[in-house]
Amino acid sequence: MTEISPAPKRPPILFLLFTAFLFSMGLSLVFPVLPFVVAKYVPNIHQQATVIGWLAAIYAFLTFFSSPVLGTLSDAYGRRPILMLSLLGSAIGYVIFGIGGSLFMLFLGRGIDGLTAGGLSTLFGYVADTTPEEERGKVFGQIGATIGAGFIIGPAIGGLLSHLGLSAPFYAAAAVSALNLLWGYFILPESLPASRRTKHFDASHLNPLTQLRGALELPIVRRLVTVSVLFILPFSLMQVVLTLMARDSLHWGPGQVSTVFMVVGVCDIVAQGLLLPILLKRFGDRRVSQLGLSMGIVGMTLLALVPVTASAPLLYLGVILFASGEGIFNATLASLLSASAPDEAQGRVQGGAQGVQSLAQVAGPLAGSTLYSRLGGTPTFAAGAVVVVLALAVLTCSRTPDTAQHAEAAD
Repeated sequence: MTEISPAPKRPPILFLLFTAFLFSMGLSLVFPVLPFVVAKYVPNIHQQATVIGWLAAIYAFLTFFSSPVLGTLSDAYGRRPILMLSLLGSAIGYVIFGIGGSLFMLFLGRGIDGLTAGGLSTLFGYVADTTPEEERGKVFGQIGATIGAGFIIGPAIGGLLSHLGLSAPFYAAAAVSALNLLWGYFILPESLPASRRTKHFDASHLNPLTQLRGALELPIVRRLVTVSVLFILPFSLMQVVLTLMARDSLHWGPGQVSTVFMVVGVCDIVAQGLLLPILLKRFGDRRVSQLGLSMGIVGMTLLALVPVTASAPLLYLGVILFASGEGIFNATLASLLSASAPDEAQGRVQGGAQGVQSLAQVAGPLAGSTLYSRLGGTPTFAAGAVVVVLALAVLTCSRTPDTAQHAEAAD
């Protein structure tokens, strides 16, 4: 069989970064306008929070199902068509949500966007195909920094364009996604040659649970994904509970709370875009990932002290440490997963990891809000710190590949 095209020597990094930005922006774009959109269809103010929560959960829940399937499809048919499909689905989801007209349409739009947001796993597979192992941590860090930028810019764009109408942010996002799709169609080469694709593919591969089981069949991958879940649970908990704690303990309003989430995004950019390459060169993926978890433990502990001290500087310091640690850890995790998986299973493994992480992003806010309502902020964040300690323990006790060591051996 003749290969369709040779794999590119280097990834088209600008396109990949912009695509990652769009996936991230799709999650955060709705933050400033979602309560007002929902209010049009749910007059009861007490029911609005429930609907908003489910709209947020449906996105992450469907990403959980789609990530391993899209990753496996990319292993069988190539990365390029799956990335194109993901961008098309995002554009369609934005348009449907913008049109609205009923709650069903809102859920349909977010659902389609969530299903195709699983294409981020394919993007990671593309990087693994086209980047030397010792350089993947750096590229994954650049992508992580871009995702952090999307987390910052998404709410800003949503709030700004909402002055033109509540649907304007979604139509604008649909147009940008469509333009990115057109750009990728002309400039994005296929990264996975036919000789390296999955040879046997049938309908059973479309079962997301089957793909998750296949992605996690390697013991080292299971341990890395376990570590990831144990860190994502407190992070997603923080995203929900932090607003409540700032309101109750510091008497902050929405404007002040929004600055905290901007700090989270800035920390992602600085940690992954500037700090991470220096750390990786000196220490390697494994030790840098341990550093990220350690920063998360300290940050979560400081946040647990905020209700006791009513200290705004302590809150910012805790957020800075935790968010920076999360950014460092996520980039190195993607690199460690890539080094732990065979070439023909990169998409499946990255997709399985993304899927389980999405499920954790559903469970974290639900568990966090329950703990906070019953126990308060200090016990909730203390519990989060304990979970991150468990993550660090699992990683420390696991034998993981280290790309820095590989690079030194090669030299």
